[in-house]
Amino acid sequence: MKWYKKLYLGESIKQEKWVRFQIAFGKKPKGYYCISLSNCRENLLDIYPSQFLRTPDMNTDGIYIVGLASDKTEAFDVVRDIIEDVYVHTRGFDIKSYLGITV
Repeated sequence: MKWYKKLYLGESIKQEKWVRFQIAFGKKPKGYYCISLSNCRENLLDIYPSQFLRTPDMNTDGIYIVGLASDKTEAFDVVRDIIEDVYVHTRGFDIKSYLGITV
């Protein structure tokens, strides 16, 4: 699991470092949603519940997290904000290039 340096955050996320620590190393962080770049060519972003990322069967090596939210509705708002930023600045939808991510 990799983290974008300037994460997009939902309005209710107040302690970004603590939330990141809970997701990366906590046993069962509840109530958070991670927005990541999609590995599927047809999708732009994926939304994962944080407890799903900590299951033993989940391979998190290819996940690049670019946003955090505290609930599903807020996660959709964060996704909208990311896509809106990318489109306004580039008139396209290449999120990786806009964020400067080389994967």
